[in-house]
This record gives sequence, C-alpha cells and structure tokens, in this order.
Amino acid sequence: MYGTEQRTYIKVGAIALVAVILLLAGITIGRGLNFATATAEVRIRAATAAGLEPGAPVWINGIKRGSVLSVRPEGDSVLIIVGLDDTSMLRRDARAQIAMLEITGGKRVDILPGTSPARWEGQALPADAPADIAEVLSIAHALARQAQRVLEQLDTTIYAANALLADPNVQAHLRQTLARAASLSSQLDSLVAASRATIETTIADVGSASRQLRELIEHNRSMVERLLERLDRTGSKLETLIGDGARLAASADTTLGELNQLLATLRQQRSALGKLLYDESLGGQLESSLRRLAGVVDTISRYGINVNVRLGTRP
Repeated sequence: MYGTEQRTYIKVGAIALVAVILLLAGITIGRGLNFATATAEVRIRAATAAGLEPGAPVWINGIKRGSVLSVRPEGDSVLIIVGLDDTSMLRRDARAQIAMLEITGGKRVDILPGTSPARWEGQALPADAPADIAEVLSIAHALARQAQRVLEQLDTTIYAANALLADPNVQAHLRQTLARAASLSSQLDSLVAASRATIETTIADVGSASRQLRELIEHNRSMVERLLERLDRTGSKLETLIGDGARLAASADTTLGELNQLLATLRQQRSALGKLLYDESLGGQLESSLRRLAGVVDTISRYGINVNVRLGTRP
C-alpha cells in the first residue's frame, strides 16, 4: 500500500512538473509571437534597447495598439520596428518610451502621440529609455553610501559638541551668558512696564496728529488744488520764458558773430572806414588836409574871395 501511494505521488509530481515546464515554454514562445493584425510599421530610434525583445506590446495612451516586430542595432543606436493597427492619431512631435511591463521583468513600448497640428509623416520616432530596476538600485545604493557618510559626519559633530559642552569652562560661560540674558530680559520688561504710560501717550499723540493732519488736508483741499494749478501755469509760463531766452541768446550769439566778422574786416582795412581807423598814413594825410583847409577858411574869413570871371569870350 505504501509503495502504491508513493508511485501515485511520483506520477502526480511528474505530471505537475511537465505542466509547469509546458506553461513556461508556452509563455516564452508566446511572448515572441505576434497575433495582432498590424497594418502599419513605425520605426523607433533609441539609444539602447534596454532589454526590449520582439513581441513586446506597444501602448498608445494606455491602450494596446500593436507589438514590437524587430529590434536591431544600427550604428550607435538601436532601431525598433513596431506594428500598429492604427497610426492616425500620431502627430509630428510624437515620441516613444521604453517602459517596464511588470515588476518581475519584461519591457513594453509606450508611444506618446504628440500635440502638433501636423500629422506624422513616417519619420522615425525618438525614444527615451527609463532607468530599470538595476539602475534604480544602483542609484539607491549610492544615495545610501552618501547618507552613511552624512550620518558619520553628523555623529562626529555631535561627539565634538558633547565634548565641548562637557568642558567646565564652557559650561560656566554658558551659565553666565544665560544669566545675563535673563537679567537683560528682566530689565527690558521693567523698562517697558515703567514706560508704558509714556508709550501709550506717544501713540495717542501720534494718532491725534495724524487725524489733525488729515482734517487739515481735507479742509484746505480746494486751496491746495488751486495752488497746484497756479504752479502748473507758472511752470508753463516759465517754460515759455526759457524758450524765449534761448532764442534771444541764439540771436545775441549770431549778432556777436557778425560783429566779430565786422571787426575782423575793419582790422584787415578792406573798407574806407577800416583804413581810416587803422591806416596811420591815411590818418596823417587826412590831418594835414584838414589843417590846410582850416588855413584856407581862415584866409577867406580875413580877406574874402576875389573872383574875376569872364563869360562868353576867351582871354
């Protein structure tokens, strides 16, 4: 009886083992098969395949729309060809992303259709490869090492602070500082309590002065407005006066320039007046002529003029 049960258990275990092997083989083979009726091929350019294999599903906006047909290296990148049952939603700025299919393994392709108004025209879609579990664990390990160093430094700092606080001199200084701070706080409270009435009076005076100033402004608003209008008119007149003064200064500058030119012409003795003013020989001749004329006039005034005129005949 015992031997029969043992053989039965062995048969059941063998059948179960074979079933598990067939199931795993079916899953492995089925992942490489594509039963979808894809009507269009889309090329995806990625820096790395990140473990992507043919037969992996392709999702668009969270909906499975095809599968990976082939993955092959091309130059310094990887060319991924996927088959989609519909490409009408793809736009010119569409992108792809290689993502994890499940936590235990496997990859899938997520296509972001884009938002551009122009339709996709068959160009290769750029793809981003996210970090896988190994890379995430590597980053987490690096962060853990950094956190460990920070904790070690913090422990060293705490040890140094404890050693410093354990020093009797430091403790005495801290006690004195705290005592002085308490004394200063007490004195400040006493000062505020003693000056409370004065502070309240000052605040009340400030409030009263503010109210009086506001009432004064409201009472003299019309006068202030008229004063501002007069200042505005005065400013306009002052601007006009300044403009007239500028024009007058320009005219005076022009007149002075012409006067300078006239003086320069006179100095160069180009006119009779210039020669009369600056030519010494002409001045001497003129003075001599005036003396002679004065002598003739003096002779005429003393003896008169004797005129012997014969008209119509020759002498």
